[in-house]
Amino acid sequence: MQWVIGGILVASIAWVMFEVVRWWRARRRNQPKGTINAAASDVPGATPALFALDLAVKTLERRCEALQRDLEEHARREQEILERLNRLEASAAASTSATGPVEPLAASPEYVEPMVLARRGLDAPAIAARCGITLGEAELLVAMARGEGRSEP
Repeated sequence: MQWVIGGILVASIAWVMFEVVRWWRARRRNQPKGTINAAASDVPGATPALFALDLAVKTLERRCEALQRDLEEHARREQEILERLNRLEASAAASTSATGPVEPLAASPEYVEPMVLARRGLDAPAIAARCGITLGEAELLVAMARGEGRSEP
């Protein structure tokens, strides 16, 4: 995100510089040869074109300043988000190391509720009736919840 805003800022500054050079060349072309028009260029707004160009330059300068402020604000927010993410990752790592690996409830989403009920101690016929699974499936889940379904190597 910071690179995008930085790119926009650089492009805006380049555009301002391009406009200034274009204005300077146009001013030199319009200046009669052999005369010095320093008095007119020192007075802001001496001609409508000069006034418009001066206004455009000042507007672009304000936009560049606003973009710079936005870039600094985004960098600050990005830093806050990264710090928060690091704290959350550290918290998650600490909680998983304290509790051990998390065992999945069931292999299929349709067996999550029956497995939870089996771990809570409900019997197979009650689980089968409540969850709409067969009695054999319910008995298997109850056995897995009790640890009887695990085979020793």
